This record gives sequence, structure tokens and C-alpha cells, in this order.
Amino acid sequence: MFPLFPFAAGVLAGAVALRLLKNERTRSGLEKAQDRLRGATVSSLEAIEHASARAREKLAAAPAEAADRAAPGSAAAAAGEAAAPAARKPAPRRRKPKAAVRPAAPGEESPS
Repeated sequence: MFPLFPFAAGVLAGAVALRLLKNERTRSGLEKAQDRLRGATVSSLEAIEHASARAREKLAAAPAEAADRAAPGSAAAAAGEAAAPAARKPAPRRRKPKAAVRPAAPGEESPS
């Protein structure tokens, strides 16, 4: 007897859903929600397209600028300016850390 209750509830819920879908007001609400979702999707895809186009332009411009700076026939080299990199000072050597001094326990002499 108990397995019939969920079945009857499912049949009743299905009948109510079919009546709502046949209702013009519900159908128009679903269409409106679908249109909003479609519009949001289109606008987000356009934003992604514009962002990727800007990134592509920046990435394409960066190698071209680097090639212009490195080219021997560039305007800076023709003007006689030195394009040599600045001399860098070597990094200081790392020192070994000093051994930690253990504090003297009561009754012991200090190691120093």
C-alpha cells in the first residue's frame, strides 16, 4: 500500500505540471526567462571575445617591440646610442648561519 503513495504523488505532480505548461502565462514567463538567459550568455561571450582580442594584440605587439629594440638597424643604433645592457653588480655571497647557542641549564656553565 505504501509504494502507491509516491506513485500517486508523482502522477498528481505530473498532471499539475502539464496544466501549468499549457497555461499561456507560464509559457510566456518561461520564454522570457529563456530570452534573458540567452542575452546574458551572448553578452558574456562577447566580453570574453573582446578580452581575448586585447590580450592577443598585446602579445603580438610585445615581440615586435622587442625585435625593434634588438635590431642592429634600428633608429636608436643609427643615432649612435649604445644599446648595451647596464653592467650588473654581482650578488653578495651567502654566509653560513652561525650555530645556535644552547642556553645553559641551571647548574651548568655557559659554553662561551
